[in-house]
Amino acid sequence: MFSEFLLQKMGEKNFTVEDLSRLTGVSENYISALLENKFNELPANVFVKGYLQKIASILDIDEENLWNLYLKEYNNIMPPLLDMLPTNRFDSKEKVPSQLFKTFHYAPIIAIIFTALGFILFQSRILFGEPPLKINSPLFENIQTSDNPFIIEGEGQPHSYITINGKEIYLSDDGKFSEPIQLKPGLNEISIKATNRIGKTKIITKQIYFKTSSSNTAPPSNLNSVTNSTLFTP
Repeated sequence: MFSEFLLQKMGEKNFTVEDLSRLTGVSENYISALLENKFNELPANVFVKGYLQKIASILDIDEENLWNLYLKEYNNIMPPLLDMLPTNRFDSKEKVPSQLFKTFHYAPIIAIIFTALGFILFQSRILFGEPPLKINSPLFENIQTSDNPFIIEGEGQPHSYITINGKEIYLSDDGKFSEPIQLKPGLNEISIKATNRIGKTKIITKQIYFKTSSSNTAPPSNLNSVTNSTLFTP
């Protein structure tokens, strides 16, 4: 038997439990548990194997033979339990790397979800919000000019529906437009209207006073002047 074999080898060396503990570094309580077959007082077998290797080295025993004797005795006495390491032995060391690995593992999925949500939000703003429309020329709401035709320039959403005084105009691929309009002498009201797919609209109105060389009528006082397509404030 394991315990008898171990006691015999200790007797040949004239070792006490205290001597063997001091020489191997194995706890006296664990050595006593081995000698008394109290395997339930020992840690997991993976640690016991290490203890037996130290003991075999000090007692000049074949460690594999000693380990096999222990296992035979252990299996006869102990119920068949799953041999596990203490749950907290490596938990603190492996917990953080494990969590990081899981995070990196799901990172592509998280990135796809956030990208999809961002796209849906962006499209929702386009569909349900006011359509984008910007007029670059003329900059002011009320202007005076001697140019005819006058060029209306602006930007909208590509492929959106934009009209100037009810006439549809066409946008470039980047959403910009440049449309000449014929002015009549005097005050001209120009209405630029953008409409999106669900019928939301945005309207920008400009008032352009066209003064011909033969006109003697004074323009309204609140107009800014446009001369040779250059804006300035009088």
